[in-house]
Amino acid sequence: MERLREKISSLRNEIDAATERAETAELALKQMESQQTERDQEIISYENRIKVLESELEARENQLDEAKQFQRDSEATLNESDVHVKKISTLEEKLDDAENQLREALEKIRKYDLDNEALQRIITQHEKDKEIMEQRHDDVSEKYTSTKNELEETIKMLESI
Repeated sequence: MERLREKISSLRNEIDAATERAETAELALKQMESQQTERDQEIISYENRIKVLESELEARENQLDEAKQFQRDSEATLNESDVHVKKISTLEEKLDDAENQLREALEKIRKYDLDNEALQRIITQHEKDKEIMEQRHDDVSEKYTSTKNELEETIKMLESI
């Protein structure tokens, strides 16, 4: 009889421990899901920023094309060399500015692409971790159910005795 009580006490302790592990696993899963959501929001933010930078890049390229066209037009129509030199100088400055802005925009896009790739790797790792935690949770739940059933059978056997 004493052994049976010890067995029941032992099974209850195992159930309590399994329940605690399951709760811990669920909490960890919730935290990972929260982190996943944050990462997804960061990715969306970066993607939006990339779109903005791409549109800025396109605008800068259009400005550059306009500046080049303006330079070609001015070269064809200007007769006076002083005016011609001044406009070319201005256009070259604008072209240099546009090229610098274009370079900066390209550097920003490359940076965001790298950040995006890093975040994708983090998301992939979090998804793998999530699957592992879900599997652990399922294992603990099965063990809990099994232990619970054993306890119920033991209690029924004790009651029938």
